[in-house]
Amino acid sequence: MIRLFWMRHGESTWNVAGREQGRTAHPPLTERGRAQVVAAAHTLEESGVTAVVCSPLVRARESADLVAAHLGLDVVEDPLLVERGLDETVDDVLERIRTFVARQPLDSTLVVSHGDLIAYAHALLTGSTPSLPANAEVRVTVS
Repeated sequence: MIRLFWMRHGESTWNVAGREQGRTAHPPLTERGRAQVVAAAHTLEESGVTAVVCSPLVRARESADLVAAHLGLDVVEDPLLVERGLDETVDDVLERIRTFVARQPLDSTLVVSHGDLIAYAHALLTGSTPSLPANAEVRVTVS
């Protein structure tokens, strides 16, 4: 049994502006976004998280670095965790998620990614309806 903790990145400057971020834009976190991530890190202290994996996009990496520093862990980037591209279907994203989950050898991994990918991952792994997580929200799946 593998528990994955899925966390959306903290609020970015483009979240505030209501702009589509995509894969190529690299807006940083806001002060509020950093505070959201630090608060999430505190909630993860007793969770048993043993590894941190993240999307290579700046807002996710910055979020992962903050949590990992708080938990005393290193961060590994995985390009499978980027948000949905304009050229991708939902099925394409679901296949990336399946590939990522299938090769996760570690229990209690924190996965820092993007709202759309986490919504699809949580739905896929729990049988629920996809719903967008809030910034720095953590959802847990067991597979």
